[in-house]
Amino acid sequence: MDRRITHGKKIAAAAQPAVPAGERKDFRKGDTVIYGANGVCEIDEITTQSFCGEDREYYVLRSVYCAGETVFVPTDNAALTGKMYPALTRDEIDGLLNGLPADAPAWIESDDERKNRFAEILTSGDRAALIGMIRTLYAHREKQEKKGKKLHLADERSFREGEKLLNEEFAHVLQIQPGEVADYIREKLGA
Repeated sequence: MDRRITHGKKIAAAAQPAVPAGERKDFRKGDTVIYGANGVCEIDEITTQSFCGEDREYYVLRSVYCAGETVFVPTDNAALTGKMYPALTRDEIDGLLNGLPADAPAWIESDDERKNRFAEILTSGDRAALIGMIRTLYAHREKQEKKGKKLHLADERSFREGEKLLNEEFAHVLQIQPGEVADYIREKLGA
């Protein structure tokens, strides 16, 4: 099944500022990027397409883990290209893991504040914050289970989405299966 997702239709494009040519991210065909909740994607091509009667240059992203999913991201749309981050390298992953603090970040008691902070982390591209969020949610889930309770639905969703993003990126870079990422992290942390 070929799923095409087009970002930057006339309505959305009009509301978003264009990226000045000198400030565009320097992505090339063949680059591996992380694109928001779509996760790991490869840039298949950079091409001019006509959507809604308007010719624009697009990054054509192919999802690595969701076969058949193609995403068109206008190269001049700051809000959408701002969701694209280069994938980390193996050395960057190891450096990130070696630099993690011993304790997970503190739990945010306010449901609304926590939900907003987690949503911000999931779209920021900040992998250290993403790992911190996952660690915090994992620790809280353990506490809840000891009390015979579960995580709130929004927290569980954030946990699953964060874990998916991290596992897929690390797996792709490390050339392992997403299910093997937790073992890799434990090994690197000596846990």
